[in-house]
Amino acid sequence: MDAQHFKQLVTRLEQESAANPVGYRARVVALTLLGFAILALLFGVVGFGLLVLAGIAVAIVFSGGAALLLLLKLGKLLILLAIPLWYLVKAGLRALFVRLPRPQGRAITAAEAPALFAELDRMRAQMRGPRFHHVLVVDEVNAAVSQHPAFGLVGFNRNYLLLGLPLLESLPAEEALAVVAHEYGHLAGSHGRFSAYIYRLRHTWGTVQAYTDHIQGWLGRLVAPLVRWYAPYFNAYTFVLARADEYQADAASAQLVGGAHAAHALKRVNVVGPRHQRFMAQTFERIVVDAAPPADLMQRWAQESAQPPARPDAERWLGQALDREGHYTDSHPTLRARLAALRTPPGQLQEPPPPLQGVSAAEAWLGPLVERLRAEFQARWAEQVATPWAERHEQARQQRLRLDALRAQAGRTADEEIELHRLTLRLEPEVDLREALAAFNAAHPGHALGLFIHGQVLLDKGDAAGLALLDRACELDPEATKPACQRAVDFLLEARRKDEADAYIERWRARDALEAERVRQLEQLDAKDSFAAHGLDDEMLAAIKALLAGKARDSIAEVYIARRPIPADAQALQWVAGLRLSWWGRRRGKQAAVVQRLAQLEWPLPLVFVTLDGRFAPWLKKLRALPGARLL
Repeated sequence: MDAQHFKQLVTRLEQESAANPVGYRARVVALTLLGFAILALLFGVVGFGLLVLAGIAVAIVFSGGAALLLLLKLGKLLILLAIPLWYLVKAGLRALFVRLPRPQGRAITAAEAPALFAELDRMRAQMRGPRFHHVLVVDEVNAAVSQHPAFGLVGFNRNYLLLGLPLLESLPAEEALAVVAHEYGHLAGSHGRFSAYIYRLRHTWGTVQAYTDHIQGWLGRLVAPLVRWYAPYFNAYTFVLARADEYQADAASAQLVGGAHAAHALKRVNVVGPRHQRFMAQTFERIVVDAAPPADLMQRWAQESAQPPARPDAERWLGQALDREGHYTDSHPTLRARLAALRTPPGQLQEPPPPLQGVSAAEAWLGPLVERLRAEFQARWAEQVATPWAERHEQARQQRLRLDALRAQAGRTADEEIELHRLTLRLEPEVDLREALAAFNAAHPGHALGLFIHGQVLLDKGDAAGLALLDRACELDPEATKPACQRAVDFLLEARRKDEADAYIERWRARDALEAERVRQLEQLDAKDSFAAHGLDDEMLAAIKALLAGKARDSIAEVYIARRPIPADAQALQWVAGLRLSWWGRRRGKQAAVVQRLAQLEWPLPLVFVTLDGRFAPWLKKLRALPGARLL
């Protein structure tokens, strides 16, 4: 099911649910039963195979040798039946019991964090839900509840609570509990047993889809298409219920900690996320200066998050979250809608959460353990980034040498001038290049990259005139469309100009669809393809002939070169080298070997090699009729 079909289906189902809630739930029940039938097919086929093998074994044991004699007489036939049956059982059992990766994180126990587990026990008692089998602390700005089957698709679910340490550093304990309670509300059934069951099934079908990737052979060809067909429909039909369930989970969270804390938690999470992103971006900007990553990253974040962000930043981040419209595949309602459901007064929607008072949830819940966790995450992060950090620092050093050389150069070409400006932006972001870039573009009005860089610099300085420069760069070079639109969207959303941002979003999507279709057409060759003259000069043709003469020449009778037009993008260039193999080459089945040998060479232009036989035999007539296509 493609995205557009899914969107239309969800829109229609929302209307049906509103018009007839009882009937809609009955349809969801019927669809759920169909899903169990698909799972029963998988279990049943494998079970049948096991029973047949067991029956053969029992017959041999209790038949007094008669079955063994029959086995010897019909040995070949039974072997032909038993071998695929064995592979069926093997593939089925592997699919049913293969283990997907478990959630990863630093496991903690009640002995290490008694305050945290006391809060979890209190929450569980009040919300009457299942217990957590594992509590993991992760290095993410996130908190989540996850269920993982104990034995592949079969067995009891294990409940995981994942707590992001950077998030806990930024929240008071009441708000952190509100975040956890929201996720726990789904498991505890705060929106009713049926809805909680459907919520878990949505996650189960995600797991089933992952498991089908492990099924091989004809069993996979039977089951995988059924799952690929069913899962999107199940997601669409249960999407309406899932979105309503989010409001119920918020309500359960508010009942546990109070509506004010629940609302503040929703706001703060949407402020902490972009704040942490900026913190990490500023950290990595130090690569050009520092030879090694910082040794106190976690401690510095803990100190920074304890202080309230600058009010303009908090208002901007919160405003962006409030203005963000939910995607049609997102079961979470918008932040504005969720706050309204928590009865937040309209005049307070855009009011940032209050400053953090007292200790953070990390310190309140984890106590002395928090310092040890910071040190562990710090060491792990430093180890992960040490090598790429050193490599990028060395690149920056080389770029610094190049920048100094360009500045010392008496005269520079347009490309060298642009290189100088790009290196300056990279290594000396504090330098104001607006005048220099304006002068460059005045001297080179058709330089797409110069316009693009100038537009970015203006937007970084808060000047909306950069939008026009990005638009002009896209006209000159369509390949700049996606990065230009992304930068324009970031600027316009930050300026709270959502309608204008939406226009750039649509342009980005249109360009993305074009590029995806272009890639598809470039990769999928067809016997019905048409060709055009290659348009290569004599020097290029001579270089290609020289390479062809030295490789597999004894197996090649003729070589044709032509350009293959790409309907999705007339500017896309692809050249095809059609090879007609000699009689001896075809007889020995050398097609794949010849193509592979040629593809490994370094060609002066991108070439796609195809042997003109089999399904590409119709190309031979087309290429022979094309003037100038025959090369050898």
